[in-house]
Amino acid sequence: MDEMLEYVNDEGIIMTYFDHERPRIDAVICVNILALFYQHGRGHQLGQTLQWVREVLLHRAYMDGTHYYEGPEFFLFYLGHLLSCTQDAELHRWLGPLLKNRIQERIGQSGNALSLAMRLLTCNLFGISNQGDLDVLLSLQCEDGGWGLDWMYRYGSGIQIGNRGVTTALAISAVEAATLTATSLNGEKEEKILVSV
Repeated sequence: MDEMLEYVNDEGIIMTYFDHERPRIDAVICVNILALFYQHGRGHQLGQTLQWVREVLLHRAYMDGTHYYEGPEFFLFYLGHLLSCTQDAELHRWLGPLLKNRIQERIGQSGNALSLAMRLLTCNLFGISNQGDLDVLLSLQCEDGGWGLDWMYRYGSGIQIGNRGVTTALAISAVEAATLTATSLNGEKEEKILVSV
């Protein structure tokens, strides 16, 4: 982690690569690095990176995805992960309400199974019921019980990386979490949705 701090750009934002000749930054990668530092009690060392990430969130600069990640849900999902991995009250106060607002803006927007799953999981973090996106996600389930291959990452000249297993795992987690959220919000007896794998 100490070495990572040596690779920041002129604005103090942590770079994607351990290479000063490739000064790329990516908001999703920055959020994941912030999560690592916050998990180890060192989040305060990346103040400029955190400020930039909040600006990306505030101004919706994630809407077309990032350099390496497609679509807005990756950024919002990993911001949710950042908040879930730390009890830092100031970080929650500074990012939480804005993230909640931004994920609510995404409800009902089109998306593939991976983006819907990430959206549902982020909604769940805030206790937001999202039946519409849950219904769409369930409609995308394949006959074998899994979900299809969706692209997660891109690099180079248009090379895309995806993994059906990751999409399926996140979709199952999202269905389970959405079911529990709906149950707790309604105060009703838990009703299970069967997802065959």
